[in-house]
Amino acid sequence: MRNIRIIPRLDVKGPNLVKGIHLEGLRVLGSPEYFAKRYYEQGADELIYMDIVATLYGRNNLKEIVERTAKDVFIPITVGGGIRSIEDIRILLRAGADKIAINTAAIQNPDLIREGAETFGSQCIVLYIEAKEKLEGNYEAFTDNAREETGVDVFEWAYRAYQLGAGEILVTSIDRDGTGEGYDVELISKISNTVPIPVVASGGAGKLDDIIKIIESTNVSAVAAASLFHYSQIDKGLARCKYEEGNTEFLKTYAQIDNYRPSRIKPISIFDLKSHMKKAGIIDTRVAELHSCAGLKEEESKNIFIRSFKNRPSVAVIDYDCGNLFNITSALKNIDADFQVTDNAKIVAASDKLILPGVGSFESGINNLERRGLITPIKEHAKKGKPIFGICLGMQLLMTEGEEYGSYKGLDLIKGRVTRIPIDKEKLLTFKIPHIGWNKIKLPQQKAEVSKKAEKGLWHNSILKNVLPGSLMYFVHSYIVISDSPEWVLAETEYGGRSFCSAIQKDNVYGCQFHPERSREVGLDIYRQFVFVGIGGKHE
Repeated sequence: MRNIRIIPRLDVKGPNLVKGIHLEGLRVLGSPEYFAKRYYEQGADELIYMDIVATLYGRNNLKEIVERTAKDVFIPITVGGGIRSIEDIRILLRAGADKIAINTAAIQNPDLIREGAETFGSQCIVLYIEAKEKLEGNYEAFTDNAREETGVDVFEWAYRAYQLGAGEILVTSIDRDGTGEGYDVELISKISNTVPIPVVASGGAGKLDDIIKIIESTNVSAVAAASLFHYSQIDKGLARCKYEEGNTEFLKTYAQIDNYRPSRIKPISIFDLKSHMKKAGIIDTRVAELHSCAGLKEEESKNIFIRSFKNRPSVAVIDYDCGNLFNITSALKNIDADFQVTDNAKIVAASDKLILPGVGSFESGINNLERRGLITPIKEHAKKGKPIFGICLGMQLLMTEGEEYGSYKGLDLIKGRVTRIPIDKEKLLTFKIPHIGWNKIKLPQQKAEVSKKAEKGLWHNSILKNVLPGSLMYFVHSYIVISDSPEWVLAETEYGGRSFCSAIQKDNVYGCQFHPERSREVGLDIYRQFVFVGIGGKHE
């Protein structure tokens, strides 16, 4: 079974969630934050926020909405609309976005894709294509929320964007959007067979069978939908709310007629959708979990940690302009950690524990650390035996050297190198790079061959103490670490028929290739283990 991501798409105009047909005739559905929280609770794999009038008005209105959402929603968020520069990308990433979708600005200035990929990593840069069929089998890319023709061939543009460094492509069929007539299978199939990077299908889903058809008929990595999910969440309480702008006639009608919706749409919740598809063996996916991996409610689990110590360890989160800082700080606030975000060498040296986050390329990461004078204090911290935790790029920087965009020396806290994910050519259209989505972490093969009794204790004295082998974590990366010693490999994950190191530990130095802060409650528990539990498993 394929592991397909299910992603609600939230189109935003001003402060409101809106939906139209063919990207026109927008109607207000409610507060985007309300819908985002509901989708998170139901088991959505990611969220897409799109400011659909941003380019028209020369603005991007999503920073505050993303910040409010990311405080309580611990899954990845893709943001698009009105993004024109590297600085725009940086602002949204620091506000809590994980990936940035670019359409109009990319067509006007294709180098923005390359610059974005080199600065933040290709996994952050999503090419957004609004496609309209012009002649049979021929599609043109539109901009400005389908207002402007470009004369650009969709398939040629998709491949060029991949060559420039885009890490993912989000495709919306203008002809199908909001109609409930199903996805444009021909369009999605041809794009997903053209590029060796993940493709997200959007536009037209009206019922469960539409999701099944696009998954079974194409090589898509993810499926996005709006109306299909939104109309299952609307209630009369939303209809009675006040809205600052927009067409609210739909909600007024909804308040008077039970279950009012467009005739072609047969709404379904994400929980019901994923439960059905998993039971039917259509996709291998995670279904919403209401409790942490230890079997405790999140609040109960947190309180046990808080009650078990008097003095909380001080944690420094290193700011070197390459980290998804907002998401990590939201996770640390959730677990009540004593932390500060800093690029001050003295604070780094004085802190009890360090977190080195990372989103971007190895080159920019190590160069930024060096420019800020942080390499020496990080190494001194580790030399003193104090814990350090590297996340994604942060884990890669712990190694001896990296091979992304050249050859560069790393922090050399763990002997090994960073190299591109190896995928056989014949598998590239199925197993695409970047590796994006939920995947299982498991015991390394060498360690998994021990007895069942010993197996239970392998993760006991680590940040994975309460994580069950086979748990799903969220990955978004193109490069992996190869450790000089297999004994330092804490967990492995399989992709493209091969296993790679997904978690590592050498004495007081830890690393995760996945993003715990985007891996729901089980990911929050990993932060608890690092912050509140010593290397030997004792509370500090």
